[in-house]
Amino acid sequence: MDYEAIWELMSNLIVELRNKGEVIPANIMSDLRAAKTIMEIYKVDQSHSEILQKVEEYLANLESTLFPLAEKRLGETEMEKWLRNLAELQRHETLWKPIPSRGVPVGVPREYKWMRIEPLETVTIEKVKHLAEQNGLRFTIQTNGTVLVFGEEQKLKHFVKNVAKELQKMERHNS
Repeated sequence: MDYEAIWELMSNLIVELRNKGEVIPANIMSDLRAAKTIMEIYKVDQSHSEILQKVEEYLANLESTLFPLAEKRLGETEMEKWLRNLAELQRHETLWKPIPSRGVPVGVPREYKWMRIEPLETVTIEKVKHLAEQNGLRFTIQTNGTVLVFGEEQKLKHFVKNVAKELQKMERHNS
């Protein structure tokens, strides 16, 4: 499956529903952000196969909530178009690109690896900063609200594992 394309489809469906006056539940927006963050983490460290399972869970939750809303708000014919698009994307292969989508950050030394993290309700800016400091990494908060974390590659990989553990811990706590 092309998880990023499916995520984008779900994001576009949310925009369409909002444009038609639908109120999107907060937990759905949280799931959308969490799926995106986990996909970004997986791009950096693909050694944890359980991360893909989490992405699939978030996307399945989005699908099970958004499509009934789409049928109600947009009508069955329009919802079926969205479903056909989803089915097509589910047949495509995942293309995980380690190249970030927002360009190379300014001010990060060449020898350092880096990543951007979009804070969530469960993994806040403060938590990201704390984990970065714990792992001996540097960070800056960017104007768009993302946190740029950078440092030695091994430390960054360890940081990613810790963020994944935090997400899993929060998920277990919320279940």
